[in-house]
Amino acid sequence: MSIYKTTTAFKKIATMKNPIRIVQGGKGCSKTISILQLFIFYMISNRENLILSVVAESLPNLKSGALRDFDKILKDMGLYEKFEVNKTDKTYTYGSNLIEFFSVDGESSRLGSRRTHLYINEGDNIKFDTFLELQGRTSDFTIIDFNPRRSFWAHEELDGQPNVDFIILNYLDNEYIPEQELESIMFYKRKWDETGSPFWQNKWRVLGLGELGVVDGVIFEEGSDWDIVDTIPEEARYIGAGLDFGFTHVTAIVKLYETMNDSGDRTIIMHQSLFKAGMTTPRIVQHIKQDVELMDSAITCDSARPEMINEMRAYGCPVVSHKKRDVMSGIDLMHTYKKMITRSSEEMIDEFRSYSYAKDRSGKSLGVPNKSADVDNSIDATRYAFERFLSQYRNRTNQLKWVS
Repeated sequence: MSIYKTTTAFKKIATMKNPIRIVQGGKGCSKTISILQLFIFYMISNRENLILSVVAESLPNLKSGALRDFDKILKDMGLYEKFEVNKTDKTYTYGSNLIEFFSVDGESSRLGSRRTHLYINEGDNIKFDTFLELQGRTSDFTIIDFNPRRSFWAHEELDGQPNVDFIILNYLDNEYIPEQELESIMFYKRKWDETGSPFWQNKWRVLGLGELGVVDGVIFEEGSDWDIVDTIPEEARYIGAGLDFGFTHVTAIVKLYETMNDSGDRTIIMHQSLFKAGMTTPRIVQHIKQDVELMDSAITCDSARPEMINEMRAYGCPVVSHKKRDVMSGIDLMHTYKKMITRSSEEMIDEFRSYSYAKDRSGKSLGVPNKSADVDNSIDATRYAFERFLSQYRNRTNQLKWVS
């Protein structure tokens, strides 16, 4: 039984006619699968000497996304053995037709090669100049897809032009969407209905409806994303801490605690342990050693200062380096929990109230935090701790103990 059936999304994509075809889509709409299916149909058609290029920003994105999906679709269709596959060059040949996969960051020499068809996967991650170079050497048509997290050149330079088709897809265009994936999409709507948070509203717009995201103002809304609690509840369990280094800037340590109600819903209490500039390594060590809880569980630290981490470890502090990740993914993780900040954490409260999206010179939101405002010291420390102790991929029931 075939897993990859053609969906309503496929039919909409296949009937686009213009040389530039833009596919804006939410989560689970099958846009990537549908475009790859369309390319496979071109490969096995009666047409000859076709060169189809599938391009992504980076090789890791390509391997974990379109390239992996392409292999699965070919096998599902019973076609994999009929293609000549070159894993090294990431090319697939069928008769005189060839489909190639490459990234713009490591294979720039291939940008100038000629082709008949072009698919730019996650086009919002690619610069407009790169698109122009690729498009200029494509003879038949170009398809660009993306999740509409923010406005970019597809909206600003291409939408509305006479040679451009533009469609919007969402989960309703995929009648075969897996139940688990559908549930994950509807989660965003439920969270928005429950909290009224602009964050969850934006998630539902982008990933649920496939509409352009609106990211503006503060990132964590007081009242809907977090509240103030007078003290740490007696029943709260200490989880661990995060540390963001500074010297001329602030060094911040934030401790996380959790409580759980009868329904199993968790609340994370965030407490400012340290918020001070001019902190040398010995002074940070002294602060940590005076706190039994800090010494009892791992403290995940800013990985940009490995020499300080090594020095603190030599003093016996339970510090570990934070694995560098995308800031927005960490912010998304923080949004999934109900959060409270202790009233005594005054500087941390000020930062949460001020932490906002960056804007360009015209005042348009860029969809990323404003680093220049320098109000992310305690928030970065908090994010490190969330990613280490509260990630979906970690055991959520056992506290991570430090072993010296």
